Amino acid sequence: MCIRLYYKSKGFSVTFYISGISLLTTLAIWFFTFKYLDNREAYIVLCEVFIVILFMLLRASKTYIATVFFRQKNLLQKALMNEYYNSASIIQYGLTFHIFGIMLYRQFIEKGTFTDNFEVFLFLILPILIILSVGIYQVYKVSSLSAKLKKEEWIPIVTEKGEVTGKIAKSVSVNMKNRFLHPVVRVALISKTKVYLQKRPDGDMLSPGKLDYPFEKYMLFNNEINLAARNSIHQMVGDELDISIKFILKYVFENENTKRLNFLFVAEIDDEDKITKSNLMTGKFWTIKQIEESFADEILSECFELEFEYLKNMVLIPSSSHTFEKATN
Repeated sequence: MCIRLYYKSKGFSVTFYISGISLLTTLAIWFFTFKYLDNREAYIVLCEVFIVILFMLLRASKTYIATVFFRQKNLLQKALMNEYYNSASIIQYGLTFHIFGIMLYRQFIEKGTFTDNFEVFLFLILPILIILSVGIYQVYKVSSLSAKLKKEEWIPIVTEKGEVTGKIAKSVSVNMKNRFLHPVVRVALISKTKVYLQKRPDGDMLSPGKLDYPFEKYMLFNNEINLAARNSIHQMVGDELDISIKFILKYVFENENTKRLNFLFVAEIDDEDKITKSNLMTGKFWTIKQIEESFADEILSECFELEFEYLKNMVLIPSSSHTFEKATN
């Protein structure tokens, strides 16, 4: 009930309906048979049988319930539905094994072999412990899942033209490598005819340890692309620098590890000393000559190698003639 109230979903009260129906049905049977059947344990087992049968019917209806009642729900509620069905499955199997255990106990163990306290534990306390254990486990699991989904970054799935066709969790898509195309914002920081480069993280799926712009960011779902570009550079250099950003190029990049629709922006500063060394900014400004000589050493990232000629001809060389505005417009 707590889970249902917290996540505002009526689907998770089904367990209590199942328990209520089973108890009421067992109570009705007891009312008509208690004069003829002097066996309290039989009613407990009968209640468990009803619970198991109802859970079996509930699990069989999962596809229908997901289609009719959860189609328009958010991703968190859909994930919680799956977790609920997992817990229903565990409860069903747990109670089924408990019923078989009771049958074997009655069949092979002589009456009076164990104390009354043992039978109270076997018939009454054990099934309650099974349900409570599953409930506590699922509360913990659902809380962890909820916290993870709330922190998750959702990125759009796009066509090569940039049209959004859906969204997916970033962590999920990264593990799927190049199945979907996602927009990625890259920002080249320019000072006169120099480009700021630093090593990519060693754990990156794209050109790990190679030189590249430090300003790269997956565009989040429903985010505006220019805002994503500004956030990418301000996260690294702070908000103190007033840097103008201009879009210059869009292209599809794909290799065996990733597939992305790259949007290349250019940010220009008049003095490279304004960029100070920090934990995030560990690179330096490279001249055109230094970059061209580095191609033979294979120390540059794949994306930067593809972009460099365009960047050089459209931005770096014209910028020395004060035509940066014209080139980027």
